[in-house]
Amino acid sequence: MNRRRLITLCLAACLAVSLGGIALASAQAYRLVWRACGDGLRCADLVVPVDWADPGGPRTSVHVAKLPATGASAGPLIVNFGGPGTSTAMFRRTDDPDAPPELPALLDELRSRFDVIAIDPRGLSEPQSRKKVSCAEPSASIFGLLLARTKQDWDAHAATNAAHQESCRKAAKSAWHGMTAWNVAHDIDALRAALGQEKLVYAGNSYGTVYAQAYLELFPQRVGRMYFDGTADHTQQEFEPWLRNYARTQERHLTRFRDWCARRTDCALHGRDAGKAWDELVARVRRAPLPASSGRTVHEGQLYAGAINGMNPAKWPKFATAIRKALDGDAGNFLAELKPVEGGSSVGQISLCNDFMPKPPTYEEFQAIEARLRQIAPRFGWLEGRFELGRCWGLSGGASWAPHPLRVTGDVPPILFAIGELDNNTNYLGQRHVAEQVPSARVLWHGDGHASWATNLCLRRYANAYLISGKLPEPGTRCPAERIQKVGK
Repeated sequence: MNRRRLITLCLAACLAVSLGGIALASAQAYRLVWRACGDGLRCADLVVPVDWADPGGPRTSVHVAKLPATGASAGPLIVNFGGPGTSTAMFRRTDDPDAPPELPALLDELRSRFDVIAIDPRGLSEPQSRKKVSCAEPSASIFGLLLARTKQDWDAHAATNAAHQESCRKAAKSAWHGMTAWNVAHDIDALRAALGQEKLVYAGNSYGTVYAQAYLELFPQRVGRMYFDGTADHTQQEFEPWLRNYARTQERHLTRFRDWCARRTDCALHGRDAGKAWDELVARVRRAPLPASSGRTVHEGQLYAGAINGMNPAKWPKFATAIRKALDGDAGNFLAELKPVEGGSSVGQISLCNDFMPKPPTYEEFQAIEARLRQIAPRFGWLEGRFELGRCWGLSGGASWAPHPLRVTGDVPPILFAIGELDNNTNYLGQRHVAEQVPSARVLWHGDGHASWATNLCLRRYANAYLISGKLPEPGTRCPAERIQKVGK
């Protein structure tokens, strides 16, 4: 099914020329006023049009934070760590268990040479900035459609997401009309101009690479160095091929999980085929719900939801333990250790859907898509269809910047892409697909999973050298796995 572009490539190309001067004018008119904001940070607000397609219309502001250079500064390095969510909060020392413990070390290395500057997307910021939009109604869990067994379940999921969307629209007010990566890319260019930077030096992780893809299309002449880590593929115009890459990746991950478990004596399934153990568990749950502790049961959808959560390589030990215990008669870990997260109040999910699924398929269309996914990824990968669609099922209207082939014009300097062979978050097939559309791309493969810039020291060394001096790794360079070797220890 076509995901129709509401902003045509012609419009994007024209605006890339006509709005180039507007970004600079906006930055000059609304200069950055830095203030101390705790943890050694300097913060500022960047005032920009709500919609850069209407530069004379309503204004909004985005939160910017700076880690000043500790050595002689080579200038600003603008970063976005993805989500979509707040990047400025990641500059602060935190006890968040989900934050990579290696991130402070990475930031310390970068600020020895740069003023490191994070920009938050529209409506997504740390609470003290007062730029965060909190929605009164929570979204449905992105795992929700994995739990759906009837059409009524699907309708309930859609109703929850629709209520969330409406509450976000009311909370965002006029800013609602600009929540797309296309607008964020313009914000980044306005920030570049406000900083007095002739050519952008930028590092994007995960969703930060979606903004980078937009920037490459809009402002290729202003690109200095750009680092893509864990690239999200915004270039698949058709919904089903995009899903197929996820399905194939997850199907392969089941085999990789099996092989990892076979090598590790501390894996709970060591000594048996972990893939076949999963198949056996699926066969059981299809016959009847699985027993769990305290008289509970685990039905098929709950098993799938926990498994999608557990297929993240960092959670492989927990996934193996959950399978073993379930085969032994207690599937409770799928309701506890691997329990999927509930919905939240952030507008991040709305922004993602505005960019990737402005027009989701109908229920009937998706049933046909899922049948085809089961043919190519019958053991595990087919689940990705429901997982990805669960984010956006029930949403409609609002701003949009639909996927389309990436068109990079002009003489763009070399761009470095880091792609993880174990990345099933922004799947490695999609990452390669994006890099193939950038004529000046240099790909650095590594053996770890998603967003490993902070955790893989080999990758960090090459990426930082590129950002500092433009030096690229030699063609064919590969960094070995480092993080996955530590999983379970």
